[in-house]
Order: sequence, then C-alpha cells, then structure tokens
Amino acid sequence: MPENQKKRKYHFLKKFFLHILLTGTAKSSGSETRNIAITNLISILLFLIAISLAIRHWKDTTYCVLVIIVGLFFLTPLFFNRANLTLASRWLVSSIPPLFIVTLSVLNKKLYPETIQIINYLDVRFFLIGCLVIPVLVVPSDKKRLLISTISVSGILLVALDLILDTFNVGFYDLVNNYDPYYFSANFYSITTYAFILFSLLFAKNLSDKALHENEVLISFLHKANRELEDQKKEISSQKNEITAQAEELIANQDQLLRANALIEQQKERLLVIQFGLQTELVERNKELTQTNEELVRYNNELQQFSYTISHNLRGPLARLLGLTNLMEKDLSELTGAQLELVRLVGQSARELDEVIRDLGKIIDIRNDIYRIREKVFFQEEWSMVLRSLSTFIQPDMHIETDFRNAPLVYTVRPILTSILYNLASNAIKYRSPQRMLHVMVATKRVNNAVVLEVSDNGLGMNLEQFSRNMFGLYKRFHTHMEGKGLGLYLVKLQIESLGGTVDVESKLNVGSTFRVTFSDPIEVDGQIIFESDFGSIFYNARNNGAGIVWKKQVTSEQYRLLFSKCLEMVRLYHTPIWISDLTRQGTILKEDQQWMVTTIFPEAVRQGLRRVANIYSEEQHNEDYRARIKETALKLGAVIEFFTSRKQADEWAENSADLLKVPTTQK
Repeated sequence: MPENQKKRKYHFLKKFFLHILLTGTAKSSGSETRNIAITNLISILLFLIAISLAIRHWKDTTYCVLVIIVGLFFLTPLFFNRANLTLASRWLVSSIPPLFIVTLSVLNKKLYPETIQIINYLDVRFFLIGCLVIPVLVVPSDKKRLLISTISVSGILLVALDLILDTFNVGFYDLVNNYDPYYFSANFYSITTYAFILFSLLFAKNLSDKALHENEVLISFLHKANRELEDQKKEISSQKNEITAQAEELIANQDQLLRANALIEQQKERLLVIQFGLQTELVERNKELTQTNEELVRYNNELQQFSYTISHNLRGPLARLLGLTNLMEKDLSELTGAQLELVRLVGQSARELDEVIRDLGKIIDIRNDIYRIREKVFFQEEWSMVLRSLSTFIQPDMHIETDFRNAPLVYTVRPILTSILYNLASNAIKYRSPQRMLHVMVATKRVNNAVVLEVSDNGLGMNLEQFSRNMFGLYKRFHTHMEGKGLGLYLVKLQIESLGGTVDVESKLNVGSTFRVTFSDPIEVDGQIIFESDFGSIFYNARNNGAGIVWKKQVTSEQYRLLFSKCLEMVRLYHTPIWISDLTRQGTILKEDQQWMVTTIFPEAVRQGLRRVANIYSEEQHNEDYRARIKETALKLGAVIEFFTSRKQADEWAENSADLLKVPTTQK
C-alpha cells in the first residue's frame, strides 16, 4: 500500500473514531463535553470487552449469543447522547457494567458448575469495586441524585451478591463449601475496600470539579473582557474614521480649519482618557490573573498531597490485614487441610504485599540517602519472590533454569534488583514463541569488578538492526499483537543506570533474546554513611547486615531523639540484627530522654529484628545506671547487649554475632 494511501486511511480512521467519541457534544462545552466524550469511550470499551468474551467462548453458542446481545446493548449510551439524553446515557454506562458482571457470574456458575472455585466468588467483587470508577468519571459532582443512584447500583450488588447467588442456587455453599467463615471474609474486606475507595474518589472528584469550575469561570471572564476590548477597539476605529473625515472636510473648507483643529484636540484628549482607562483595567486584569494562577497552584499542591496521603495510607489497612492473618494463624486446630492452605496463602500474600509496598516506597524515596544504601542481596531469594509473583503466568510446559553459583549475591538496592528480574522474566514469558516450548535461562557471573546477570529465552526475538535505537525507549513496543505499555525495558535501563551499571541485549528474530545487566561493585559496603551531621552519624555494613551510630559531641534532647528516630527507621527498613553504638563523645543524657529511648525506641527495634547490640563507652562518662537500664531492658526483650571500651572490640564481637545469627560475612 503506498505511503500516501496509508496516511489517508489513518486520518480517516482517526476522524471516524473522533466523530464517534464526540457524539452528542455539539450543544455542550467545557467539562460537559469531556464527560460526554468519556461516556462514549467507556461505552465503546465495554462493547469491545463483550465481543472479546464472545470470541473466547465462541464454541458455547448460548453464552456467546447472550454476550453479543449485551455487548450491543452497551452501545445504547451512544444513541442516547446523540439524542441529547446525556443523563440517561450516563446512568446506563454506569449501571450496565455491574449488572452485566453479576449476570455473567450467575450464568457462568449455571453453565459450568463443575469448574467453580472460591476465586470465582471473589473476582466478581473486584470487578464491582472497579465499576465504582465509572460514575465518578462521567457524572459531575453537582448531579448528586444521578451520582448517588449510579454508585448505588454497584454498591447494592456488592452487598447483596451472596443473596443473589443463593437465589439462583449457585452460592458459595452450593458449589464450593470448603471455607466456613466465607461470608465474613468475602464481604468484610470487599465492602470496606469499596467504602474506602468511594470516599477517596469522591473527595478527589470534589477538588477536581471545583478547580474545573473555577477555570471555566475564569475563561468566561476572559472571553467577556476580550469582547469588551473588541468593542472599545471598534469605537476607537470609528472615532479615527470620524477624525479622518473631518480632516478631509478641513482640506476642502479652509474656513473651518480652526474649528476642526479644536475638534481634533478634543478627540485626542478622549483617546488619551480611553487609553489610560484601558491600561488601568489591563493592570487590574493582570493582577486578578496572577491571583487566580496562585490559587490554581495551591489547588494542584493540595491534590498532590492528597495523592501522597492516599498511597501512604495503604499501609494502615495492610497492617491490619497482617495482624488479622497473624491471629488466624494462632488458632488452626479446627481447620481442615484446604482451609489451612488457604490461611497460609493469605498470610503469605499479605506479607509479600507488605514487602512490595516497602520496596515501592524505597524506589519512590530513592532520593533519600537511607534508601540508596547497598544491601547484600542473594539472587536466589529475589528470584523465588519473582516466580511467586509470576506464578499465574507460568505454564507447566515452560522450562525455567537458574544458575547463580558463579555469583550468588550482589551488593545493590534490593527493590531495584527485584524490579529488573521481574521485568526481564515477565517479558520472556509474554513474548514467547507459539511454535515451541518456552525455555528461559537465568544466570550470573563475576566479570572483573562487576556482577553480570544474564536472562536468555527462545522467544520471538527482535530485529536489532531495525529497533536498536529505540530498544530501551519510553513507551516503545516491538510486538504489537501482545498487550503492554512499553515500560519494562525503559525501567530496567533507568534503574540500572541509577546504580552506575549498564544493560545490553542480543536478539535474533524468531530465535530468542539475551539481556545482560551489569551491576558495578560499590566502592564501599561496610561503612556506608546514611546520615551525617555535626552531632552524630549513622552507618550501614552490608556484609553482615549491621548498622551503627557514632556520637560526635554533647547532644541536646532534640538532637538525641532525632538521631535515635532515624536509627529506628533504619532498623524498620532493613531489619538489621546487629547494631554498634559509639557513645564515647555523646555526653550526659537527660533521664527523661534515657527513659524514652529504653521504653520506646529499643523495644520497637527489637520487634523489628534487632538481636545484638555493642555499645562503646568511655570510663570517664560515669553512666553506669544508664548502661544497666539498657542491659536490663535488653534481657527482658530477648536481645543481647554488651559494652566495650574500644571500637575494635565491638567490631570483633559484631562479626562473631553475625556468625552466630547465621548471617554470611564474606562474599563467596
């Protein structure tokens, strides 16, 4: 096909899609146009999803026909918008998906009862929670009745789901019945999650709609000001024409020259007055625009702060989930084997989710020194976690090998290594060849002063002559028949370069690919400075996962508490079991600060994994009662604490403690 013909076809398709997307927006403007366009887009996406389901189940005629009928019904909001029935179209596009999801769930359980598992009663709840986003997107906050009615559809279906399923004899206890507290577990977490997301979205929507409304008011005001300026410009033009006519009349009639000159002077004065008024009004308008811009910046900062708060508040529900799983695991005497396995899987998933959120937090806060320290990371441990994350995508006929013997560990930022392994492994699985069984080889080796990670596969491969320049570009994809965003390789390159490493690739089309990621050895791993100030510093030793603090002078109460708070943050992040504190220049500590450290910081550090502490003190300090109090607290908490008069003695004791705790202290 000629290039011009391709362009014409592309422009035609683009114009056709935009025409459909903007159906019903001719008589609307501003945010109303956006809401109608989003309604049309969601309608089209729902239709495509229904058609995909029908194609997948094309052998089941009844199921396929019903899904196609429902898919066609998804297009009705387009016709409602075309008829200017925009509120009705939004109600349909918000209400049809949850009704369709519940109907499809009942139908699936009726048609295939023998394949139903517990996950089939949980996934429908996830979809209903997801449907909550649609009315928030398409219904403005000032349409409260419509917003409440559309949100109520998914909310009522979520609450009454088990009643609906039981009514059609496809309830959990009708088809599965292998988990006694099903009703509570299935409904409590889904309903509380639904409520949390609902109130968060409504709060964010209220802020967004308020900002949009103020923007529209501002734009309307600017249009009005422009029209007034145009009118004034026309008036000035008219006056100019009048002056010109008068000048021509003066040329024709010399007798009226003096009177005409006087009139011209009057017109000049009027023009000066008008010009001065315009300048004054322009200054006022600029001042108003500046104030409005500052207010918009403030709203934007508030929205960013809200997003930050939401992401960090996920830690609260997750902590409660971990607490509940711990309580569940304490009383397992009355559970069956399947229930025990379910409890174990829930606990494992909660802990892994906790680790993922911690790691994401580290990547987000990578600008802080405390998150950039190099840990001793074993490839096998991180690879096992990646395999668990990809377990749903790994098929029995896939062959995945590993060989970490030549370089079993690396000193690096743990979440970055996990992210690199995950992206390379998921790419190998996603872009496997349909003509042969997938074979993936993951291996490490040491080359000079670096560790090289190689991930090889026999998948689709790539034409490097064609794509080598864009290989690691943002949103670059080379196999368009597969779903994806083109972010994986971009993230791999971005993350490894942030550590001072490199990534390169060898690939042949229809043969396979090999990615080599090089981790440069850090300059220092056993004395990494995490925090530095004139009154104290915190360091980290990656060889034995130990850390410590060095006091530099007599500290104030505020400095004392600040530095110990940062120490606790360090223990929480990396669960360091060994700690060294150099107290020789610390000075005298107030009793209330000693009490705070002993009752608040130290117990929490032990709970987070701290087991052995070496304190270096000077005999001239005369703080025997302080040391005795710390040692007594350590014994009660099950930790070991020793006091030394030199740093060498403390380091030797820490190394021996690492051996006792089975923490490797040398690189193999």
